[in-house]
Amino acid sequence: MKNDQIVQRSHRLRGFTLIELLVVIAIIAVLVALLLPGVQQAREAARRTQCKNNLKQIGLALHNYHDIYNTFPPGNALSVQTPDPGYTVNLTTANRAAGYGWSTYILPQVDQANLYNQLNVNQLELCLLMQDPILRPLTQTKLPVYRCPSDTAPDINTGRPFSNAIFGNTSVGTSNYIGVEGILWSHGVDWVKTQTDPYGIFWPASRVRISDIVDGTSNTLMVGERNWTNLAGVWIGTRNYTGNGDVGLRQQLGITNWKINLNGGNSPRAFHSNHVGGTHFVLADGSVRFVSESIYLDNTLAVPTNPSSMLGLYNRLGMRNDGNPVSDF
Repeated sequence: MKNDQIVQRSHRLRGFTLIELLVVIAIIAVLVALLLPGVQQAREAARRTQCKNNLKQIGLALHNYHDIYNTFPPGNALSVQTPDPGYTVNLTTANRAAGYGWSTYILPQVDQANLYNQLNVNQLELCLLMQDPILRPLTQTKLPVYRCPSDTAPDINTGRPFSNAIFGNTSVGTSNYIGVEGILWSHGVDWVKTQTDPYGIFWPASRVRISDIVDGTSNTLMVGERNWTNLAGVWIGTRNYTGNGDVGLRQQLGITNWKINLNGGNSPRAFHSNHVGGTHFVLADGSVRFVSESIYLDNTLAVPTNPSSMLGLYNRLGMRNDGNPVSDF
């Protein structure tokens, strides 16, 4: 009887062999390998949905702004201030000091009225705010509504700083959402001197109304994405222009002359996302569409003297008044 008990006890104490343990580990590894892509896809789907919701909220805010002021906000305001004593501004041709952007003007419409009031947007120009070391940190506020959850950009955009010494060489809050200027870079000097229209909805000192979108609000892109790989953007506005003003405009605006998710070359002016295959846009009617990176793009002019006669579907979607029909996209 004692021998039987010893045998039974030895069976009860028996553990896994090395081979059995390795088999279990291998099975777990296979299960993780099978499940992980699904988990990652589910997470990306949730992030993509949140990005779409952000743009939906931005579109609604822009329409609410339009209801109040009977115009969409300017791409960025033109300042009457000089950016620093060493930079001469000729007020008869252009104002080049830093100016608030479209995304600052709609802060009250995206539940950020307190921040808008703290910035004192109606009374204090951006270039003066940036010179105030007490108020300047407000421009670094993280605003989730302006951030795509799929993007890895830091909260403070070190890639697009307000680099003037008088502004404290400050980097400001990141935004992944960029206004559509059209198909031309229209700088402050272009608008003040020649009223150059880039055909989109946002540019320096723009005042576009829904009635100006003659191609139809459901056929006109209004705001799109730009990822950190291409330095994203900032929500506060544009720094004072240097040279041709291009660097300042890239902080807030993009144009539809270049392929979605383009790498290299003119990519800092284009639209990009970390979503596979394309990027989200909010259209002028407030709807949000995912536009494929393979959408037809052609910078060829049907009429050589008319910049708005570009043949590409994507090009035409960036214009509000080119008069050309667009197909499904």
